[in-house]
Amino acid sequence: AMRRLAACLVMLTCADAFQTSRMIPWKLSSSLAVCRSSRRCMHKGFSGWSMQAAALDPDIFSKKSEVLASLADIDDPVRGESIVSTSAVKNLEVDASGRVQFTVQLSAPDLQGIVKKACEEALSCLPWVSDVKITVMSLPPSDSLREASRSQAMGLKGVKHVILCASCKGGVGKSTTAVNLAYSMHKLGFRTGILDVDIYGPSLPTMVKPEKPFDPRRDIVGNEIMPVDGYGVKLMSMGFINPVDSFVMRGSRVTPLVQQLVSTTAWGDLDYLIIDMPPGTGDIQLTLSQMETLRIDAAVIVTTPQRLSFVDVVKGIEMFDKVGIPSVAVVENMAYFQNNALQDQIQVFADKYSLPREAVSELEQMLGAKQFVFGQGHKQRLLDMWGIQNSVSIPLFPDLAKQSDSGLPFVLAYPETEVSKAYTALAESVASEVNLSARMFASCLTRPRWRN
Repeated sequence: AMRRLAACLVMLTCADAFQTSRMIPWKLSSSLAVCRSSRRCMHKGFSGWSMQAAALDPDIFSKKSEVLASLADIDDPVRGESIVSTSAVKNLEVDASGRVQFTVQLSAPDLQGIVKKACEEALSCLPWVSDVKITVMSLPPSDSLREASRSQAMGLKGVKHVILCASCKGGVGKSTTAVNLAYSMHKLGFRTGILDVDIYGPSLPTMVKPEKPFDPRRDIVGNEIMPVDGYGVKLMSMGFINPVDSFVMRGSRVTPLVQQLVSTTAWGDLDYLIIDMPPGTGDIQLTLSQMETLRIDAAVIVTTPQRLSFVDVVKGIEMFDKVGIPSVAVVENMAYFQNNALQDQIQVFADKYSLPREAVSELEQMLGAKQFVFGQGHKQRLLDMWGIQNSVSIPLFPDLAKQSDSGLPFVLAYPETEVSKAYTALAESVASEVNLSARMFASCLTRPRWRN
């Protein structure tokens, strides 16, 4: 009640000042006044401040005061104080048509969109508001908050192996590879989870539709986030937590968000956690590779036949090599195109025109041959340069692209196709490499040391 009274006093004081001092310099001295500029309003004490009222529109100024009065009851979830009294409302703009735009700067990411929704509901009570655009940002967490989060990070305790699905190049099919690799491992009997750490453009919610959508009232328990279940595989992505809003953040603010998403998700007991990485070698990649609570066992490198992709993928492998993460397999997507659908039509065509058997055989070979649309590729160069033993070539397959948008993984929808068998072979080779590395590491720890 006191907040609303104070906000109303601001509005009334400003309105009276405009009515009595339209075209002359005026001066206010109050504990609740307008400050900083004609476009911002907050509760702040000052004295001796003056401005030209002629430069301000009294109607717009009054509407800004109404906006701030409506937002006065909304608190920062972490600080427990009003977003108006703490000057968290930034860059407030109101125009004559009723469009309202501003930024809210919170102490921690608004993962569930609670603050934004509360602001929208508060402004919907103002009859003159026609459109609202709100950008929610967060400040980097303090050292004490980071330490508290680190001490309570128990989500990875039951995860045996962590595998990155990565490439420095965007659009090469990392998410498609990560999803089908995870479900191929699940079909082999492994307990598997998928973590999508692409904060800006999460793909997992589109590629896998969970049986029960994420519900913050049910799936956020204390300091832990419960992953959703999709066809027997545990899933987590920012797209599940907040499917509506886009995240406008700098790298320094994304880093603690990724750490929180990785460490506070309650994965339970998993054999393999597949992490779908964003493109590049930036903050997210370095953050995951240097986290104390996350031990990454291997990386699966995804590429395409173009040299442009090859150049960037080399940078990614070099980065993993520098931080001690072995690259155990290469997946070349869009490696070739093979139109098998025409094979059934060839015989019909041959019968229609009475083609000889030799002509039919030659036609089958021509139309069924692999067409390297983007060239022969550089997969073998990667294998030779880095000594990687495992590789898979995935063709341009229309049903694979179509199925990736349906919410049901391809290997579940078409288990008997050659593409699904290729993903199964990839899963088997990756599991073999990771287990071999784990046994070698364990033997090094238990091997007796000779003393002089």
